[in-house]
Amino acid sequence: MASALFEKLSDLFTTVKAEEEDEPEEEEEKEPEEEEKEPEEEEEEEDEEDLIDPATAIKEACAENHCTTYKAKLDECEERVKSKTKTTETCFEEILDFYHCVDHCAAQEIFKHVK
Repeated sequence: MASALFEKLSDLFTTVKAEEEDEPEEEEEKEPEEEEKEPEEEEEEEDEEDLIDPATAIKEACAENHCTTYKAKLDECEERVKSKTKTTETCFEEILDFYHCVDHCAAQEIFKHVK
């Protein structure tokens, strides 16, 4: 469940970023310059794609091990909302509580990995 929420949020941020990148039309003019890149620059870009963010794994571990009570409340709320056909309940408070717990748990471990 936690990984699904993280995935939804990351999808949301990537779609927003993709929309921002689509807006400027000046990029079309810069394309010929991009084709003239040196091989070293292309290798650097390939290396950057291989990087894995340790924060994702740390947050998932916190969600599964440390924040189980908040996750249970969130799951219970989701089941309650899905069982109703007409409701205004959104489980927003439960989501915030869950993410606050995950962020608080993961913060110290994540900053150990920061250079």
